[in-house]
Amino acid sequence: MQMYIVLGLLVFMIVMFFTHKVPYGVTTMTCCVVLALTGVFDISQAFSGLANKTTILIACMFTVAYAFGKTSLINKIRSSMERIKGKSGLAFIIFLFLVTIVLAQLMGRTAIVSIIALFLVSLDDKDEICASRMIFAAFAVLAAWSLKFPVGLGATMSPTANAYYEGIINNPALMLLPGDFIKVSFLPAAALTIYALFAWKFIPKHPVNTADVKEIKEAAVISKRDETIINIVFIGVLLGFLFGAKIGNLMYVIPAAGVLVLLYTKTLTTKETVNSLTGDMVWMIAGVLVISDAIGKSGVGEMIGNGLLVLLGEKPSGIFVLFVFAVTTIVMTTFMSNTGTAAVLTPIAASLSLVAGMDPRGIVLIVNIASIMAVAFPSGSAECALAFAIGRHEPGKLLKFTMPYLLIAVVTLVISASIFFPVYPV
Repeated sequence: MQMYIVLGLLVFMIVMFFTHKVPYGVTTMTCCVVLALTGVFDISQAFSGLANKTTILIACMFTVAYAFGKTSLINKIRSSMERIKGKSGLAFIIFLFLVTIVLAQLMGRTAIVSIIALFLVSLDDKDEICASRMIFAAFAVLAAWSLKFPVGLGATMSPTANAYYEGIINNPALMLLPGDFIKVSFLPAAALTIYALFAWKFIPKHPVNTADVKEIKEAAVISKRDETIINIVFIGVLLGFLFGAKIGNLMYVIPAAGVLVLLYTKTLTTKETVNSLTGDMVWMIAGVLVISDAIGKSGVGEMIGNGLLVLLGEKPSGIFVLFVFAVTTIVMTTFMSNTGTAAVLTPIAASLSLVAGMDPRGIVLIVNIASIMAVAFPSGSAECALAFAIGRHEPGKLLKFTMPYLLIAVVTLVISASIFFPVYPV
C-alpha cells in the first residue's frame, strides 16, 4: 500500500508540475502532508526537508544573491556598455556575452533577462544589432552558462540536483560535487556561445515590448556602508565555498551567518529577508527531498528503474542513455518549466541507474543542464517567456536559430558527460 501511495504522489507531482496550477512548493508540501496523514512517514520524516542542510543553504544563498543585486554593479556595467556600443559591433556583442556570463553565476535568470533588456532597449530597431536580436542572443548565452560555476547562486546547483535523488542513491560517492556542473557544461557552453556569436542574424528583428518587463528599472540606491557590508558578506560566502572541502558541513551554515550579518546591520529589512528566504524554490526543494526519500524507501524507484530498463534494453549503451535523457529533457521542458522537468526526471534517472548498475551523475547532470538550455518555446521557463515577450518573437520564426542551438547542446552535452562521468564505471 505504501508503494501505491508514493507512486500516486509521484504521478500527482508530475501532473501538477506540468499544469502549474499552483506553485511548485505547494505541490511538494501537499505530498509531504499526504505522506504524514497516510502514515508512510511520521511527521518529523515528512517535513524533514525543511531542516535539511541543502534547503538551508539554498534559502540563504537566495537572500545573499538578492542583496548583491542591490549593489552598484549594474549601473557600472550599463555605463561600460554605452561606451562600447558606438565603437565596434563585434566588441559590443562580445562584451554583452561576457557580462551575461558573469551575471549568470550571481543571480536568477529572470532578473538577468530584465537587466539585459534594460541595457539594450536604446538600440535602434532598424540596425542589424538591434534590441530584439541581442536580447534573445544574450538569453541563449545565459541558458548555456547559467549557474555553472560554484560561486553565488551557482553554488546551489549541485546541492539542488543532489536533493532530487539523494534519497534513491544512498551513496555519497555518487553525489555531485560543486565543480561537476562546470566540468560537464564548459564544452557545450563554449560551443553555444560561439554559435550565438555568429548566428545572431538568424534571430528576427522586431520592435521590443518593454511593457512585459516587470523588473526594468534603475538599480536601487543604497548607501556606501550597506554596499560595503554586502560585498564583504558575498566574498565571505564565496570563500566558504572555496574552502568547503576543509570546513565540511560548516559550508552550509556560512550563507546563514551572512544573512544574519545583513539583518543585524540593517542592510536588509526583515521583510526583504523573509520574502527571499521563503520563496517557492525553497519550499519545492524541501518537499522534493522528502519525496525522493519516499521513492527510494518504498520500492517505487526500483520499480521505475526496472520499467525503464525494459524499454531501453537489457544493456543499453551509455551514449544512448545520455542521448535519450538529453532529448527527453528538452522535449519535456517545451511543455513544463525547466525546474519541474529536472525535479521529475532526476529521480527517474537515479532509479534507472540503481537497477542497471550505472553511475547516475552524468545522467543527472544531463537532465539538470539540458533543462535550462531548452530555449525554443516560451513555456520552458519564466525567463524564456520573458525573452520571447520582450522581443515579440514567435517560436516558429525563431527555429532557424533555436534548432541548431538545441542540436549543438545535445551533442556536446552527451560527449562531455560521457567523458567525465561515463554511464558504466570502469
